[in-house]
Amino acid sequence: MKISLIGPKWNEMINSYPPLGLGYLAAIAEQDGHEVRIHDFGLVPDQPLAEDAQEVIDFKPDIVALTSMTTSYHYVEQLAARLKAALSVPVIIGGPHATSLPDGTLANPNIDFLIFGEGEYIFRDFLRAYTAGDTHWEQIQGLWYKENGKIIPGGSRKPIEDLDALPWPSRHLFDLGKYPLYAPNGEPMLTILSSRGCPYNCSFCFKGIVGRSYHQRSPENIVAELRHVAETYGIRNFYFIDDLFTIDLKRLEKILDYFIDQNLDFRWRCLARVDRVSQPLLKKMYRAGCRQIHYGIESGNDDVLRRTAKHIDLQQVRDAIRWTEEAGIRSKGYFILGLPGDDEATMQETIEFAASLELTEAMFSIATPFPGTALWNELVARNPGTVYDADFTKTYYYNNYTAEIAPFMNVSEVGDAQLSGMALQARERFQQAREERKFVKYFGPQWGRRVYQVARIKPVNAAAKIALDAGLFPRFRQVQPREGASSWA
Repeated sequence: MKISLIGPKWNEMINSYPPLGLGYLAAIAEQDGHEVRIHDFGLVPDQPLAEDAQEVIDFKPDIVALTSMTTSYHYVEQLAARLKAALSVPVIIGGPHATSLPDGTLANPNIDFLIFGEGEYIFRDFLRAYTAGDTHWEQIQGLWYKENGKIIPGGSRKPIEDLDALPWPSRHLFDLGKYPLYAPNGEPMLTILSSRGCPYNCSFCFKGIVGRSYHQRSPENIVAELRHVAETYGIRNFYFIDDLFTIDLKRLEKILDYFIDQNLDFRWRCLARVDRVSQPLLKKMYRAGCRQIHYGIESGNDDVLRRTAKHIDLQQVRDAIRWTEEAGIRSKGYFILGLPGDDEATMQETIEFAASLELTEAMFSIATPFPGTALWNELVARNPGTVYDADFTKTYYYNNYTAEIAPFMNVSEVGDAQLSGMALQARERFQQAREERKFVKYFGPQWGRRVYQVARIKPVNAAAKIALDAGLFPRFRQVQPREGASSWA
């Protein structure tokens, strides 16, 4: 059979890296001999919907399968309607939105089947049954469907425990050169998954796909995939997109030891919690090739942070960022403005806290309550009439970062205009603090800030750049934070 797997648009923002979930589904289908095409429309956010649909129609698939987050579901509905009318083939959907709102999703007349939760084996069983003409869908746990217009729940399936048993994603089906994911040295970077799940229960995070379970791949299986990608595509930079790479510290030590023992010449980045790192661990991570860590910090106010159920404190944040920098690893912090309990004062604390940290990068998002999260439940409790009926493509996170900042379903204690202003202020304040740190490192804390203020005057700044380029202040260059290619060596 011919199968179309569709990655929807993220609205205005181009998809930075291949959707590995579709890559895994494609690999499962290819194992059984099916012809698969992946249509990642997240690469062409400005392409008209009609052209997206025509691309799929021209392939003439026997089955259409779409994944969707809540932010992309509005687009998925429109695309599914066009494809159903033109092709008259089964349309199946999976992903976070389908799992969080299965009844509402399957009520769509253009969607025939729904995969609840982790999809590979449910999709495999569906394809095998469909190919054999077996319509006893009730035998496939985790598959929801419709019978005479009535939704038949298929329940959920136990998460996949042996991730090593899964085939590696079919990366050959992606146009890898089009994804704008690069290492700081300018070389291309690809994503890899070493585990699934996270046992924590942060209020803003969706846990529906594998719940709070945690399953991992063996170091040997991970390294085999890394080497395969390096040999096949010439890629030596990787982004571990696990929900949390540092959950199981014993397992992480084994991975790092294996990376070092195998003498891998790869560079990588990952996501971590500030309470799951230590000075010795970070030094070993550097030796194993880690050059950047992304930390979820969220807020600089203890009370607001406590309400997120993040279970970290501000001193843990300070320590982790300092240790990371000392280990020679770049750090990026994620912050959320507009959380429940946030007012102007608490958000100002978050902004100043971010500015005080020696982060290489910082990202400031506006809190959005997505269905299936505790934040959504809190919104519904405060506003009992709340139902899912909005176009979530308007959420700021999935828009182009240069676009106007507009809060969506504001759950903070301030108005939309004030929240937008705080988000803009956060960006500017962090960049200012980052630049100021360079001067402090050279001139010291007292004179560094004074010289920085003078250097901000445009004519002085232009002259300083000429002097630096001419090599008149070599020591200033030496004490600046390692950035770009040098930080990735």
